[in-house]
Amino acid sequence: MSDSRGNFGAVKRARILQAALRVGELRGVDGARMEEVASLAQVSKGTLYRFFESKHDLFLATIIESYQEGLRIVDIAVDPDSPWQQRLRGRLAALTRVLESLGPRMSLHFQAWGVVAGEPGFQERLYGFLRDFHSARGLEIAEDIREGQRAGEFRADVDAGRLAEGIIALLSGFLYRATFDPDAATSGHLQEAFSTFVRGLASDPAPPAPGDDGA
Repeated sequence: MSDSRGNFGAVKRARILQAALRVGELRGVDGARMEEVASLAQVSKGTLYRFFESKHDLFLATIIESYQEGLRIVDIAVDPDSPWQQRLRGRLAALTRVLESLGPRMSLHFQAWGVVAGEPGFQERLYGFLRDFHSARGLEIAEDIREGQRAGEFRADVDAGRLAEGIIALLSGFLYRATFDPDAATSGHLQEAFSTFVRGLASDPAPPAPGDDGA
């Protein structure tokens, strides 16, 4: 019985978060009203406040949930028992799908950041979550690169940890650019950037195409 109540609560919470995203996209964070979120989510205002203590708490949760959705995309795409080449390709491809998922929401996210970052308790919840999110993704990619180095397929003189941080920073940069220049921040552009990074890692890079003498 408790499991069913918990599942029902999770469904309600998910509905509220989706409603908050829709209202936020229409009204902005400042213009969003909890009454409208509750109505769209088909819950009472009292129920809404049982899940979220304030509008700032609600919009902080929308940011975190969006990144958790991105984490689920990566987890589904990567079999931890697969060979490192397959894991690395899967992770990078999944990160391009994270851009597709989060990119359209980033304008609202930045509005919410501006609000919640001014409140110390909310700021640490947000920044702590994002630090953990980026650090964990970087550690996973770094280990894939190290396996490539041990296999002799990647250059041994490259710091795998720093390179992984750069790859994650690429995603962050594309998410930022998606707010004001979405045509230049597509998943295809990000995939090409990732591929350029990986090609540069090769211990025996492919020779230049005929006629490509750098002139």
